[in-house]
Amino acid sequence: MTGVPANAPAGLAADEKYVIATSTCRPEYLAAVGGKAVGLGSLLRAGQRVPASFVITAAAYHDYLAAGARQLAPAVREAVARAYSALGGPDGGDLPVAVRSSAAAEDSTDASYAGQFRTYLGAAGIEEVLAQVEQCWVAASDLRVSTYRAGRQRGPADSGVAVIVQELVDARVAGVMFTHHPRTGDRSLIVIESSYGLGEAVVGGEVTPDLFEVNRITRRIHRSRVGAKPFEHRLSPNGRAVQAMPVDSARQQAWSISQDEVTALVALSGDLEAQLGRGLDVEWAIGTTRGGASAEALFALQVRPITVTPERPPAASANLDAVDHILGRLSGRRPEDGAG
Repeated sequence: MTGVPANAPAGLAADEKYVIATSTCRPEYLAAVGGKAVGLGSLLRAGQRVPASFVITAAAYHDYLAAGARQLAPAVREAVARAYSALGGPDGGDLPVAVRSSAAAEDSTDASYAGQFRTYLGAAGIEEVLAQVEQCWVAASDLRVSTYRAGRQRGPADSGVAVIVQELVDARVAGVMFTHHPRTGDRSLIVIESSYGLGEAVVGGEVTPDLFEVNRITRRIHRSRVGAKPFEHRLSPNGRAVQAMPVDSARQQAWSISQDEVTALVALSGDLEAQLGRGLDVEWAIGTTRGGASAEALFALQVRPITVTPERPPAASANLDAVDHILGRLSGRRPEDGAG
C-alpha cells in the first residue's frame, strides 16, 4: 500500500506496518485491514461524506498475540498515538472516537459477522483509545467468535483482526438502510430504519426503530411504521463518554427523521449503488463532528453487501416489515437463528 491520498490526515503515512490511511484500504488488502475498513475505503474513494479515521492493521494484532506478555509494543503505541493526534488536527485535543474491530472475513458477501466483534463508542484521549484497541483484540479471541468462524468453515487466513479508529459523529439520529428489500429482494424498495441518537440503542435492543419502505422509482413512501424509541445514546456534553438518555413521550411518538431526510437517504442509496454496485447495507448518521463543519450533515458510517439471500414470502405476507430482520442483524443473529 503506497501513496498517501490527498484527503488523508496530515502526518499519517500509508507505508507504516501498523497504521495506514483508511482511503488506501482496498479489497486486495482485505487480510491486512478487514472488511469494515475495505468498505470505508470504498466510501472515501467514492467521494462520500465519512467521518475521519485511520486503520490499525492485522500485523499489530498478530504481533500482540506473539508477545508472551500480551502487551502493546512500543512501536504500535507510537504509531497509533501519531495517527490519533493527526486525526484531531491542531485543535482536536482528546477527540471522541469509535473504536471498531475489522476482521478479514467480516462484512463479506456470505457472512457479515454482525455483533461478533467489538465496537466501543466515545473513547477520548490516547490512553483510552489504546485500551479499547487492546479490548478489540481480546474480544476477537473470545470463544463465541471462534465458534462463529468455525461454523462457517473459515480458516486461519481469516483470523486477522484490524481495528478502525474513527471520529465519532454526535448523531441526532442514526440508522441502517438497505438498497433493496432484505426479505423479499424487491429492488424497487429501499428500506430505511432510524432512531434518535447513536445506533447503540438499536444494537442493544433498547428501541424498535422507525421503519420506512420507499419506492426508488417514485421516491414515495410505500410503507412506514413509528417505532418504540424510549432511549437514545448521545455524546456527553464534555465529549468524553456516551450516555443513555430517556426520550420524552412526544418525541417517542414522532418520526425520528423528516420527509426531506428520507429523500436525502434515498438519494444516497442511488449514489452508492451507482458507484459501488447493487445490494448494499449502509449504516448512516445525521449529526456533527468536531473535526468538520459545525452544521449537521448526513454521514455514511459503514457499507457492506447485503448478506442474506432473499426468499420471497407467501403472498399473504408479502408486505411484512423488515424491522425483525434488521434487529436480528444488528444483534448478531442471522435470520435462521430465530428470536432470542
